[in-house]
Amino acid sequence: MKEIFETIFLLASIQGVLLSLMLFLRKENHAANIFLSMGILALSSELFSAVYYSKLWYKDYPWFMGVTYSVAYLYGPIFYLYVKFLTKKIERVKIINLLHLVPFILGYLLLIPIYNLPMPERIKYVEQMIAGQHPIIYGIYQDIIPVQGVIYTAFTIFVVLEYNKRIKERFSNIEKINLDWLKYLTLGMIVCWSISAISTLVNFILPKQTSIIVALHAAMSVLIYSIGYLGLRQPEIFMKPADYSTDEPSTEKYKKSGLDDSSAEEIKTKLLELIEKEKPYLDSELTLSKLAEMISVSTHNLSEVINSKLGKTYYYFINEYRVEEFKRKLENPSAQNYNLISIAFDSGFNSKTSFNTIFKKITNQTPSEYRASLLKQHN
Repeated sequence: MKEIFETIFLLASIQGVLLSLMLFLRKENHAANIFLSMGILALSSELFSAVYYSKLWYKDYPWFMGVTYSVAYLYGPIFYLYVKFLTKKIERVKIINLLHLVPFILGYLLLIPIYNLPMPERIKYVEQMIAGQHPIIYGIYQDIIPVQGVIYTAFTIFVVLEYNKRIKERFSNIEKINLDWLKYLTLGMIVCWSISAISTLVNFILPKQTSIIVALHAAMSVLIYSIGYLGLRQPEIFMKPADYSTDEPSTEKYKKSGLDDSSAEEIKTKLLELIEKEKPYLDSELTLSKLAEMISVSTHNLSEVINSKLGKTYYYFINEYRVEEFKRKLENPSAQNYNLISIAFDSGFNSKTSFNTIFKKITNQTPSEYRASLLKQHN
């Protein structure tokens, strides 16, 4: 069984290196992908390290000893910065961003005394550390890793939620840009950190338990394989999401907009007249800026009007009209010759998933249930 796990971990680490190289060379959204590449490379190096020590390769190739000692301190910061770059919260690395690497660097500073030992003594010292016989400072350093990981995972979730909220202020179809796939990556990280935390707690009670460590490395392997699978199944996972300005108006407050009530009402009237007469929502790629241009107002003011005067996000506002358009089209007897998705696409939706989701949210019925209720009424 041990050999099977070692093979799985080794293959996962190799796949991780290849995936990391692919991301590093990808030109699209290069800055963000560099961080994801480094994160996957860090995961891969730790998996290889597990095999390295398990197979006692350190006795024949001692130069690799300690190389991955503090790599776990990179996971949280790297994936957090990756999401920050991906969502355009930051666009270039600054000196302050490097502060995230302090715990990682500190680990190697702690190992300096060991690096200075002659190789035979270094091997003996490493074996003692593997057996749990090490100064307390090393134990504390390793025990803090899960805490740091959980904190950064929470930060990452917050950034994704904020991004998904913000794009609803500018886009009417968000399925391909909402970064929902990141929930799988985040879930994988949560599982890994949870196992790591359990391992730390169990180690206080029952030292030298290896089964939980094996489970942790297995979870890391699954995470690497999953990222590779999602990359093949959904190429946009590594592509640049919709750009949005971080200084766009907040959906909560417009204190500095300078838009008075009468002007807001005027914009509201122009907006509703345009929507009713020209049906711009039939354009599946209709954005806030496109709509603002049609009525000659700024995106800031239009966003404020939709939020404050209509009490809705731009995304919900436009899709309400699409749902009503779908319902009108479905009333036509000839619509019975068409499937629901084709009618939905004619109404401005651009994907089956987004259509089903928004329709159910607005009507409390699935499209199929709604059609069935119509047929029942007409019979």
